[in-house]
Order: sequence, then C-alpha cells, then structure tokens
Amino acid sequence: MIEIDAETDDELPILPRELTNVPDEVCRVGPPQIPVIEEPYGARLVDPDVHAELISEWMNMPHLVESWESAWPPERWRLYLKAQLAGTFSRPYLTSRKGEDIGYIELYRAAKDSIATRYDAHPHDLGIHAAIADTKLVNRGIAPRMLPKLMRDLFDLEPECRRIMFDPDHRNTGARRLVEYVGCTFLGEHQMSNRKMALYVFPRTPEDIPAHR
Repeated sequence: MIEIDAETDDELPILPRELTNVPDEVCRVGPPQIPVIEEPYGARLVDPDVHAELISEWMNMPHLVESWESAWPPERWRLYLKAQLAGTFSRPYLTSRKGEDIGYIELYRAAKDSIATRYDAHPHDLGIHAAIADTKLVNRGIAPRMLPKLMRDLFDLEPECRRIMFDPDHRNTGARRLVEYVGCTFLGEHQMSNRKMALYVFPRTPEDIPAHR
C-alpha cells in the first residue's frame, strides 16, 4: 500500500506516491476532511507523537505485514504521519467501534496520487487505504458494514467528490472481494513502478465511472 524503497529515513521521500507535477486545479484542492462515520463507528485524526507507537505495533502484526508492507519502527511511522499532516495529499485516521480503536485508514487525493496516471482523475476524487488491526474483528464482517458508512459520509462531506478509489495489490484477494462486495467497479490491473495494482472505483453516480488508461 505504501511504497518506500530507500534504506534510511534521511534518504527516502516520505510520501513517495504523491505526484509533484499536477495542474493548478488539482494543487488547489485541500486535504481530505475528517469523516464522521455513523455509529457505532468513528474516526479521528492521528496525533503522530501519541499514536505512532500504536500504529507501528499494528503494522507489525502478521495479518498486516504482507498487505501494507509497512512494518516500520515507531520513529519512522512518526515521521511518515507528520509528513501527511504537513501537506494536502493525504490524512491519517484512527478508526473506532463502540469507542475502542480498531484500525487505521488513510484518505488521499487520488488526483495527486500515482494512480491518477491510470485513470481519468477528477481533482476532488478521494482514495482509501484501510486496515483493521483488532484481530478479533478480522473476517467478522466489520469492514463490509463500516466501509459503506464511511463512503456515504465522505460524499456528504465533500459535494464535489465524484468518486472514491481503491488500489489493492492484484494478489490481495480479501481486499478485492471487499470492494467488489460493496459495489465498486473494476478498472483493470495496472503495473506500477514496484507492484501491480487492481484499480476500483465507487462513483457518486453511474455517470461518474471514469475511463481507465
């Protein structure tokens, strides 16, 4: 999900998927807003100095190591989270159920992301990367219930958002089944610089399904 290839924190571009050369109309769009999500679920903005250790612990759990490839130490997560909050490309959130933290999501501006080179992106498009950390809830139907609530809230918060994008690794059958179950449209498999992704879109209306390249 997050691709960082460099050997040390000092050398790496902390947000390697963010496009640096985008049109002004894309550049002017602000960061994703904080989703509310219908109860019993919730989301709140990550505090890097408070939550980096927790997120690092989660991402080193066996069921997330392979899918996220981000089994980093807390300090590296702290720098990465701060980099997100410093710009307008993406925002990190903790998700909760009945008041207890259960996972991590990143919302990002898809037109500022490398996936924008693979479909006809609109400046206000959003993308989602999500992880359920609580192993008691994995494969228990939480994600299929929570994701539609999240997407409805994002469309309500952002009237100009036409689409919500998903880009799991093409081998991630669990994630692919999930987005297909909630009604996303498949836009093909695309070879990126270091992986092959399966691109999906959840449009606001059927007319908002984009062409892919």
